Amino acid sequence: MRISAFEIRNQRSVTLAKCEQVPRLMVITGPNGSGKSTLLYALRNVKGRDHILYVGPHRSTRRQQVQQRHLISQPLLFESMLCQDKAQSYEGIQVVQGVRDPWSADDSANYLKHSLCQIEIERQQAIAARYERDNEILKGSLPDPWRPLRDLAGSLLPHLRFARIDNSNRDQIRCVWQVHGKGTEVDFDDLSSGEKSIIQMFFPLLEHQIRGILKEVQTGQAVADRPDTCVLIDEPELHLHPNLQVKVFDYLRVLTASEGTQVIIVSHSPTIVEHADFEELFLLRPVELIPTGDNQLVQIASDEDRLRVLREVFGTTSNVTAMQPVVIVEGIAQGTMSTTLSDRKLYRALCKDFDAVTVIPGGGKAECLKLVSTLNNLLPVLSNSLVAVALLDRDMDERPLGPSTYLLPVSMIENFLLDPLPLWESVQSVVEKTGFATIEDLTTALDAVLGDISSEEADRRTKAALGTYFFRPESPIDRIPDQAAAASGILLERYSGASVEAVHQESVKRVGTLAEAMRRREHFHGKKALELFYQRHLHRTGLPKEIFKFEAARHARERKSVRDFFEEFFKVLLSRGAPVADAQQIEGTPK
Repeated sequence: MRISAFEIRNQRSVTLAKCEQVPRLMVITGPNGSGKSTLLYALRNVKGRDHILYVGPHRSTRRQQVQQRHLISQPLLFESMLCQDKAQSYEGIQVVQGVRDPWSADDSANYLKHSLCQIEIERQQAIAARYERDNEILKGSLPDPWRPLRDLAGSLLPHLRFARIDNSNRDQIRCVWQVHGKGTEVDFDDLSSGEKSIIQMFFPLLEHQIRGILKEVQTGQAVADRPDTCVLIDEPELHLHPNLQVKVFDYLRVLTASEGTQVIIVSHSPTIVEHADFEELFLLRPVELIPTGDNQLVQIASDEDRLRVLREVFGTTSNVTAMQPVVIVEGIAQGTMSTTLSDRKLYRALCKDFDAVTVIPGGGKAECLKLVSTLNNLLPVLSNSLVAVALLDRDMDERPLGPSTYLLPVSMIENFLLDPLPLWESVQSVVEKTGFATIEDLTTALDAVLGDISSEEADRRTKAALGTYFFRPESPIDRIPDQAAAASGILLERYSGASVEAVHQESVKRVGTLAEAMRRREHFHGKKALELFYQRHLHRTGLPKEIFKFEAARHARERKSVRDFFEEFFKVLLSRGAPVADAQQIEGTPK
């Protein structure tokens, strides 16, 4: 029967989860441990509801030897098996009898091959009964009971076609499928895990239709519609390619468009979560992130526009549903085909605690600041315990930019790696090809790189100090020429030869001061220095640049100054669960 509303209390990690209007297709997502599987199983066991099919998350499949004597001796309905709370004993089927719950292996899939083979027995019996009644069967007059199964394969597994049930050997009945349109035939047991998973999930919804056609074959009369059915599926994405997950979800939409079928799934799949619309998508929040007594289950967005905004701001819906503090770093999202090691990966290599937060590349510094403000307006809707902060490059000794902003104690993240010891450790697999006999040789090479980019560093600081200047015309229109003339004057004065030279001399002086104080590794352009070091000494060794950077970061995490900075960063972020008012308190300088 359909579940129109529910209220689940005090079930393991679920203290309260209720929904007053359950859609026909419902997707429940959330972080691990929030109680999604517990909630789904609790819905299975609500008293007063029948004809609820439950598919657990740990679906085991064994090869089955199907014998005709077992098919005749005991009827088997796969749909009814999924309505049971225990795996039932059935002669000829290898199953482990036990409770069908989220914490045990679910053997229900092992009934499927027998169910398919039994339909063939019933098909033959129906044809015999029809012939005995009418004394003849005209060619093409009987509907095909296997049509629903063939249609399913055609929609979701177009490379696969159901061929027949081969009962020529009564002690080894085969469920034969043709694959890839080449005439190759395989038994059901030899299909892939994903193929069997698709058939297992959807066959119980086809079984009533198939048996209705069998009834029509036998009597010539259509069978009554099936009763309202609710199907609960834990992690439907198991064994499925992302493209197939989308097809499955669309197929579920088609099934639930009718009045008789409802499907509730719990899923971690980014593909499914991204594909769900606002009416379908719900978040189960961990109990520790909400006030006592609050409903853990919430609809993520009240309309499609708001869901679109959340996806755009967070990058993906998975970032929304992770229910972790958000750390925004500079840089762009890494594409699936990119060979560039993103800052996000570098941060995770530098400190294991980044696994406890959601890291989002926010673009440039201005974009990151805008994003952190937007997120801190959106996160309270999900939980008042969540916070977003920005962790930004210091660049040229910039001061903190806001209460939700942290600055690195170095110019940029690569500067954490510009230390002889982690660099030395990172090149040990190819050290004989580098020309470095000792760590002192590497130190000399690194210092030479920093010396060679001193002029570029002075230019970088000069351009940053001069800044940018924008002219934006304003009304009244007839005053725009005067506005442009005034702006031109400012522009010429700011970027005059004398001004540029004065700023440049100050930058050169600052670069010299950093060199004298042995601070170039911390405050020069880290990306440029690391890139030049690699090109000079590692490019021909065969060590990929991204592997080199990752290994350098992994070894740099052992530096005391790096460890101290991130320990204090996460101590404040994770314990207080609120934006830090003064980022200065955790600043330090790596040694």
